[in-house]
Formats: sequence, C-alpha cells, structure tokens
Amino acid sequence: MLKNSSNLNVPGIYVLVLEIRSRVCLDINSLGKPCIASGLYGYVGSARGFGGIGARLKHHLRKNKKRLWWHIDYLTTRQEVVPIYIIYAETAKDFEEKLANAIATNKCWDVGVLSFGSSDKNSLTHLFKCVCSRDQCFETLLEIFNFLGLKPFKLSLEESVHH
Repeated sequence: MLKNSSNLNVPGIYVLVLEIRSRVCLDINSLGKPCIASGLYGYVGSARGFGGIGARLKHHLRKNKKRLWWHIDYLTTRQEVVPIYIIYAETAKDFEEKLANAIATNKCWDVGVLSFGSSDKNSLTHLFKCVCSRDQCFETLLEIFNFLGLKPFKLSLEESVHH
C-alpha cells in the first residue's frame, strides 16, 4: 500500500515507473494478448477526480483488484511487476496526451505496447520502455515535465510496497 499519500490528494498528471522483472503476457480485450519484455517502463496517467493522484496510485498499486479498470491494472496485478517511483505534477489541466507524445519522441524511451492506456487519447501509447540508464530515463522525465511547464516531484515507491 502507498504510505503518506495524503499530500497526493490533488489533481494531476503522473508517470508511474515500473520494473518488469520477467516477461509478462497479458490478455486485454481491447489490445489482444501483448507480451512485454523485462525492463524499466513508464506509464503516463492522470487523476483529476476525487482523491486525486493519491487515490489513483492506491488503486494502481493494489495487487488484488476486484475489477481491472485501466490497461495498467493488468500489469500492476502481476507479481513480476514492481513499482519503483512516480513522477507527478499537480494540475487541473489534461496534460496526458502532451506528456505521452513528448515521451514518445525522447531518445531514452520507446513504445512499450502500442495503444496501451491511450484508447481515449491521440497518442501512440501511454506505456514506454526505458532504453537508456535508469538515471537518464529519470532525468529525461523531469526535463519533459519542466518543458511542459509542470513542476515535477518524485516519490519512491520501492519502500512503500509490500513484496
């Protein structure tokens, strides 16, 4: 579970960074049966409703979900998938598409699964694979947030999650 999420009860945009420790194959009606290689991935999401980013993260990080609402839920329920950190910014505006499109053009990030999490947006995907070092991928995310005029924060999730 996510500790100290009360300061995250704000609307905003985020990139949830996950480590996929071994190849996973998913069965998602709208996407088919994509298989995802091990590695570091970033998922772009937003939370502008009740509870804000904190409520959305609590949902994403819960391994046992009664219902899988979003594509990312199919990943976060898997034991092979470990949340590492989140980069987020408070905003009431919808930056999801802009953020995803900016990451898609960055040399440190490749499309993870085409159309993943982006069925309601005009972007290739919202799941990206890090193809540089962890530090470089982290730095590029901060740069992209700043470029979009957002003030990014980083929250480590490794110690917040029960393994």
